[in-house]
Amino acid sequence: MPLYLCRWTNGDCSFVFAASKGEAIELLDEIGNAEGCPLTPIHDFMVHFRFNDDGILEFEEFGEITEDVLVETAYPILSDALLNAPRDEQTGALTPEGMEIVKAAVGKERERVKAKNGAEPDTELGKEIKKNTDAPTRLVDRIVHKVAREKLGRFQGRGKPH
Repeated sequence: MPLYLCRWTNGDCSFVFAASKGEAIELLDEIGNAEGCPLTPIHDFMVHFRFNDDGILEFEEFGEITEDVLVETAYPILSDALLNAPRDEQTGALTPEGMEIVKAAVGKERERVKAKNGAEPDTELGKEIKKNTDAPTRLVDRIVHKVAREKLGRFQGRGKPH
């Protein structure tokens, strides 16, 4: 099952295991509607969490390859800025000018991704549900079709069919 990286329009990102992009969008609905957001399969992934004294897992770091792939894939403007921003020759830390370049790149990244228009639900009822809930089209269609099948399965018409 592939691991997908979702790059949200506000600059956030999420990872989700799913059988398909459609399923990934449904699972990501727990966070928000990912329709129209870039979803990229990720092949190398490693993340480390620290178990603190209060019994809480805290994010510690990504594996080197994961961080590189994440930044290059989801944040290409930032990746370029980090690669080319001026650094102190002795410490390797960003200079004040380099920090400004990175800040500007972060601002551009937050504006760069725009959601694409997703497919509309199959039915008028589905369109109304989507408008009121902002649920993914695939999920709305599945629910509407399931309820329709259940109702039609219980339907008993009067008289003989024509």
